[in-house]
Amino acid sequence: MEKQKNTITINLQRWFYGLSITTYRSLIHLASIRSTKAQKWINGRRDWRNKLKKTVDPGKAKILVHAASLGEMEQGLPIIKRLREEYPDHQLILSFFSPSGYEHFQDREYCDAVIYLPEDSASNARDFAEILQADLALFIKYEIWPNLIRELKEKNCRLILAPANFRSDQVYFRFPQKNWLSQSLKLFDEILVQNQKSLSLVRGIGIKQVSICGDSRFERSMENKDTTFRSQTIENFIKPELKCLIAGSSWPREEEICLKLLRDYPKTQIILAPHNVDENNIKRIAKLFIEFKPIRLSSNDNLTESRLLIVDGIGKLKYIYRYGDLAFIGGGFGKSVHSTVEAAVYQLPIFFGPNHKKFPETIEMQDLGFAISIANYKEARRATEKLLEQGESIEFSDRYKEYLSSKKGATETIVKACQGLI
Repeated sequence: MEKQKNTITINLQRWFYGLSITTYRSLIHLASIRSTKAQKWINGRRDWRNKLKKTVDPGKAKILVHAASLGEMEQGLPIIKRLREEYPDHQLILSFFSPSGYEHFQDREYCDAVIYLPEDSASNARDFAEILQADLALFIKYEIWPNLIRELKEKNCRLILAPANFRSDQVYFRFPQKNWLSQSLKLFDEILVQNQKSLSLVRGIGIKQVSICGDSRFERSMENKDTTFRSQTIENFIKPELKCLIAGSSWPREEEICLKLLRDYPKTQIILAPHNVDENNIKRIAKLFIEFKPIRLSSNDNLTESRLLIVDGIGKLKYIYRYGDLAFIGGGFGKSVHSTVEAAVYQLPIFFGPNHKKFPETIEMQDLGFAISIANYKEARRATEKLLEQGESIEFSDRYKEYLSSKKGATETIVKACQGLI
């Protein structure tokens, strides 16, 4: 009786999931009237079946790597590079859900094609798996689509999820979705997680094929740190007598705090990289900071009296952190803080808003004294003073190096797991 009840519950959840996909599609079409991003989402998927048929090489074994967006694919890039080296004769296809990933992923030398993943309706998933005929599919972090995973599995595609990070408040571990969505996790041949907490959560729902791999974001960010990068505009902007704060992926709340910091600390300057680089937003920021004579990274301005430089493009922030003495990471006053790892590899002291607990490294870095969580401007002032003082100590630098060294090895673990499945 209990088994029959569970079956009915799962079927109902599957039906509601299908309805949610249909509803989401309708909302995207409605949003496309005004949203350029929504228009790109729709246009990129138009006629996707014929596009995929032209992409697929039927004479080659195929590896699919899927990520939600650019940040997740950056996390997967060290793995992709190694897979390219290990399997040069395989067709390596990368798929994205978000236009920001599809349009801005630049490292196409490491793959054969970049595509949009179609929305996860039952028919789309069936056709996608049938056309692709993948031998291995790697899903990065927790980008899990139930219909697609089921259809790939039925086509004898081996499935791996890595480097995954789970929290107890996610739907895989909560009723009523738990019974159905946990079935998708059970279809993976291997699940590699970032830490012990994630391992315990996954094993707690009866999944045995799970182990710890660490977080490949650190290795990717270390690669970025070692990449040669110079900006004459930034070098002209930087003044040796001032401390430079890098405000990464900022939102209005962080920008308001930055404005007050510039007013209260005349011995500081800020390189501000907003999360939204739309022209209207760049103009808004320039107006907000007008008293500090802001300049843009894309300009050739050399205003020696300026104390604010606006990064008006994407893709450079991960390199720009090398110019800083301190980092203020955005997003923590919204849904969640953005990547702290990109700044950490430069051994920068870091502070961010209160919403940061989705990422285990933010807790680790606070415990070790490398980062501080703030709730308001008063706390931002205290964090700035404390972290700048700590950042100058040799002991701080040595502990930071030791922490970063402990984060190596995730890529090798994940690639070995892939090799065991191909």
